Amino acid sequence: MATATAKPILSAVGNDGIVVDGIAEEDLFKHTSHRWVYDEERRLAERYLKFNVQELLKAAVAAVSGTGATRCTKVLRCKEGFSNKALLLEMDNGVEIFAKLPNPSAGPAFYTTASEVATRTFLREALDLPIPQILAWSADRNNPVGAEYIIEEKAPGKPLSNFWPDLAAWPLERRFPLMRSIVEVEWKLASILFAKSGCIYFRKDIPGSEALETITPMPLAFRKRFTMGPLVARELWKGEKEGMDLNRGPFEGSYGVATEVAKNEIKFIKEHGRPRIVPALSLTEPESPDRMLDLLDHYLKLVPAMAPPEEAEDAHSPTLWHTDLHSNNVFVDPVSKKITRILDWQSASILPFFAKCSVPPLFRDSEPIDPHTLPKRPANYSSLEPHIKKYIDDNIALEMIHRHYIDMTSKKNVRHFVALALHNDDDVRLKPAAIVQSVWEKRDVFFFQRALMRIVDRWGELCPGKGPCPVRFSLEEMAMYAREEGNRKAVVKLYTMVHDAWGLSREGSIDPGRFEEV
Repeated sequence: MATATAKPILSAVGNDGIVVDGIAEEDLFKHTSHRWVYDEERRLAERYLKFNVQELLKAAVAAVSGTGATRCTKVLRCKEGFSNKALLLEMDNGVEIFAKLPNPSAGPAFYTTASEVATRTFLREALDLPIPQILAWSADRNNPVGAEYIIEEKAPGKPLSNFWPDLAAWPLERRFPLMRSIVEVEWKLASILFAKSGCIYFRKDIPGSEALETITPMPLAFRKRFTMGPLVARELWKGEKEGMDLNRGPFEGSYGVATEVAKNEIKFIKEHGRPRIVPALSLTEPESPDRMLDLLDHYLKLVPAMAPPEEAEDAHSPTLWHTDLHSNNVFVDPVSKKITRILDWQSASILPFFAKCSVPPLFRDSEPIDPHTLPKRPANYSSLEPHIKKYIDDNIALEMIHRHYIDMTSKKNVRHFVALALHNDDDVRLKPAAIVQSVWEKRDVFFFQRALMRIVDRWGELCPGKGPCPVRFSLEEMAMYAREEGNRKAVVKLYTMVHDAWGLSREGSIDPGRFEEV
């Protein structure tokens, strides 16, 4: 087998979309898509990944040697997100493939990589989903590359984001076939019910594991290749948690995940929680970890309210779901607009369906939808300026996309439709469990208490027939909450003003071109 002898051209896509040739090899290891106005050194370190470039290229050439490729001639570092290094590799015969290496910030690299490969293999073979084919991979950082990696086909077609925003060029009714295709994919995902919550792995990667259990009948020979293993969500592995003996799954029952992640937090805070200043609470008196421990005790008593009642359509059984179907994760044929590939299955997990399902970001309107009233133009529409008319028409179109998606789902994917309907106002049931595993690190204790208070207020409605609510907040807890609520308005106003004025994310990231300005 021929190996790479001449060094390839190294290039990078800048934040402005312009390709820069002749970058240094070191630039492949760095994160350059963002800067941070605070704590930048740590955040960049979390996204720095050194690896053996030549060994990665050898693995890539070997993966496509059947096409006649003998060496890699070009390496293009794509604009990256926060979790992965993304490289487009071009061979001497013109074949292009894609290499992805998880940053330290992506979570546990072995589990993240092994689970993604197994999950994608499962979905391609069990459901025939249009997912990029994996050509080579390794979840062992002791390999010659020195890092975990996935080498896969370059997705054919173009990102849907190239076409989706242009509502004028692509009218609503012409979008229906693509929308139905997405609903079809979701229907396939919803058709497989699993016995436990967690992530899918190959059995060979989880010593002592058992065959994957599904409620939906599937051939034993197929299931024996896979198993259910731990969740890879970064919140369960971040910082000191990585070395802790925590329960990361698999989990059983509707309440298993909600209960065990809270117990993990109790263990973590007892070992690593330290008093700290929370400006919205006090500038002089530190917040004690005991406050969070008390709230976690309340949380565990309220868990029965965190799952909706069971319906004829099973909305509780664990289900594998794509939670981030936006226009950059869907590739389409540029002419027919038919889906060619669906991307980004990293960290895909299996959880109780009511906790996972949602309207995809691709179709979700940012404003609440009134199911009883159709959107319409204002009475003075004809006298408005063209740009205002466009704004109104675009917003109506976005709402109609959302409505049509719900209608298609109600007809094709009843299980998903029922699960969506179980989401109550502001997701009162789901909010505590959704944030519990990161509350302390993100300093969101106030919001956690608010979420618990809402459950307490509606206990009788959420848990009919289960007796009085088992939680009553103490006067001290309520006083602390009220004090923070009053202070938080001013703090949040200042925080929002600064972040909006500078265009910062919550974590303080910004486009590198604006860093010096800020």
